[in-house]
Amino acid sequence: MRIDLNHPDSFYLSSVQNGDQAAYVEHFRDKDTTDCLLKIPYPYTEDDAEKWVRVCLEATLKQPHETNFALRRSDGFLIGGAGLVLNGGAAEHRAELGYWVSKDYRGRGLATAITRVMVRHAFQSLGLQRIEALTFSQNLISQRVLEKAGFKLEGLLQGYHIKNGILQDACMYGLLKTDTSES
Repeated sequence: MRIDLNHPDSFYLSSVQNGDQAAYVEHFRDKDTTDCLLKIPYPYTEDDAEKWVRVCLEATLKQPHETNFALRRSDGFLIGGAGLVLNGGAAEHRAELGYWVSKDYRGRGLATAITRVMVRHAFQSLGLQRIEALTFSQNLISQRVLEKAGFKLEGLLQGYHIKNGILQDACMYGLLKTDTSES
């Protein structure tokens, strides 16, 4: 699958692929990046990358629609990612969105572009009614990305996460399908 971002530099989203492991390890050597991502350990190892790619490949085979994507340059090199964590049961109408862009590619509007594309994918292809996104309270850049993409701040969750052994507050953002042109 390929989803163009309509960016002047031809960036696009596609499936995570075997062979992306080295790019994950390269980008997650940057502690500033991993510090903003709840589930990404530091240091990030080749074994971590192998496991992640395997999870993505297995999920692609099992699910009718993809939920994890690689952000790529025009030459196909991975420079970021985005994903949706789907809920089940009574919460199957919603998912949590996550995204990241490597340090060298920030400031180009890519995080906002991939967030908008993921919203469209969630509402149109997955039939979701709500998307949630959590940021660490100090991650003002990510909060701004969500706001540009139409998300609304719903509240501060005190001591919601533990990252690197430190209790962290989180900001909860939400977006309803009825609040977008996708409804």
